[in-house]
Formats: sequence, structure tokens, C-alpha cells
Amino acid sequence: MVLSTSETIQLIYLIPSLLLMIFVAFLLLYKILTKSQAFKNEFYPMVCYRTFNDILYHFTILILLKLPAWKIALNFYINSTCLAPLCCIFGAVTCCVPFLHTFILASMRYMAIYYPIKYSRISSQSTSIIICGVIFTISYGIGLASLAFPSKYVYNEVTGITSPVYIVKSVAYFQFCYGIIFYGLTVIGSLILNIANFVGLRKNNKKNKNKKSEYTFAFYGLFTLFTTCLMEGYLVGRIGGNFLENETMMAISNYALTWIGDIGTLGDFYFFLFINSEIKLAIKEIFFKIINKQVTSLVIRSTEVKSLQETKNSRIKTIPNK
Repeated sequence: MVLSTSETIQLIYLIPSLLLMIFVAFLLLYKILTKSQAFKNEFYPMVCYRTFNDILYHFTILILLKLPAWKIALNFYINSTCLAPLCCIFGAVTCCVPFLHTFILASMRYMAIYYPIKYSRISSQSTSIIICGVIFTISYGIGLASLAFPSKYVYNEVTGITSPVYIVKSVAYFQFCYGIIFYGLTVIGSLILNIANFVGLRKNNKKNKNKKSEYTFAFYGLFTLFTTCLMEGYLVGRIGGNFLENETMMAISNYALTWIGDIGTLGDFYFFLFINSEIKLAIKEIFFKIINKQVTSLVIRSTEVKSLQETKNSRIKTIPNK
């Protein structure tokens, strides 16, 4: 195995990022299940679901795309009859979630800005869990449907990359329906909603100063839209390769996905981590617990020392002078 400089750099940032994503995902899940007051918000179940999805995406890309691309166990991948379908299933599932997540996020922001009373009535963790269930059903429905089209690992002599490809042309029509029409509509809808959200924020700002966080989350929505547009570009290349039966085009699209996916998943993860104070505080609390330096214990200890000092001073004052 000989890694290029770019692939080495990718591994250097991917491994610690993936470990942090796993940690944050389980931390969010724990906070939600224990009904932590700070995480009783309709956004956190969606963020938790998206994070677990992105973790699955990275393991899929690493095991089923990058390892054969690095020429590791090539015969194992080429001779396998189940690994290529698995890659197609999980690839379709994990790539579907960002489109739905971006559209739903923009829709929720739109309702919160223009219909705050109605939004406050329906916004809850239970509503968010139902939305996650809908995302799960749609994404796995698309993923499992891909089993109807046979696929296998093929070595491309032009690119020198071994990657999974569909071996029937008819899959292009299926991919066109969900990849171009359905995802395209979600991208267009997200774009319209994000523009409307910025217009609404500007109008509200004239009447009542918006919090800085309102604009921060609006920019977060724009960033997720940008990454889904990149993903749509990958799908156009992949679907075009299937339709034209061009293995080189499909191999290039698969290679581009390894970088586009990093921008979408890791970019989304770090952006949200940066703007969300509750998650950062929860991470700090865990960190302080690990090193036995809890913030609360430090405050209590300093309070006790101060109390003892005040008691000592009061006793000194009450001692009569001889």
C-alpha cells in the first residue's frame, strides 16, 4: 500500500475527527435519553441522528471505497459478491440523509421565523424523533431499493482505482429519479427557504434586534446547503457514468466523493460544534470529570475555603484584647 500525500493528510485529520464524532454522538444520545434539561430541544435528536449517519458514512467509505482504492486485498473485493451491494446500500443511505436534513432544517427555521406561535406548539423532542423516523424510512428505502440492480468491484485501468459499479444501465433511471429529481427538489426548496429565512431575519431585526445566534444558525443552514450542492454534483457524475456506461466517469466520481463527503460531514460537524455552547459545555464537563477537576467541585472547594477563612476572621475579632 502506497498512499499519496493527499491521502496521508486525509487520514491524519480523519482518524481524530472520527473519534471525536463517535464521542459526541454517544454524548448527545446519553443527554437525550437522560432528558438533560439543556438538551430538551427539537434540534438535538436530528443532530444526533445526522452524526451517527455521518459516522456510518465514513466507515463505509473507508472500508468499502478507500481500502480497495489503496490496493488492499484487491482479490477479496473483486471476488466478493456482497461487498459491492453493501457499499451501494450504505452509500445511498448515508448520502440521502444530508439532503433531507438540510431541507428539514431550513423548513424548521422558516416556521420559527414566520410562524413562531405554531412552531412553539409543534416543536418538541417527540416531533424531532418522528422526523428522524421519516428520514430513516426514506433513506433506507432508497438504499434497499438499490439491491434490485446488480453491482461488483471493477478495476479501472485509466484511473488505476478499484471501485464498486453497477453492471446494468437501467440503474441510471432509478438514480435519476431520486438523485436528480428528488434530491434536486430538496436542494431548490432549501435554497428558497434559506433566502426567505434571511429576509425574515432582516425584517425582524428592524423591529427587534435579533440575537447573534439567529444569524449564526442561518449561516449554518447555508453551509449545509452548500455541502449538499457538492453532493448533488457527485451524483450527477455518478449517474451520468452509469447511464453512459463509462467506468472512468464513475471511478472519478467515487474518488471525488471521498473529499466531498469530508467537507459535508466533518464540515457540518465542526461548524455545529463551534456554534453550539451546550455541546461544548457538555464536552468540557466530561473532560473535567476524566481529569478529576470538575468545575462544580472547584467552585464548592473555593467556597468552603472562603467560608472557613471568614469564620476564622470572625473568631479572631471576637477574642477580647488583654
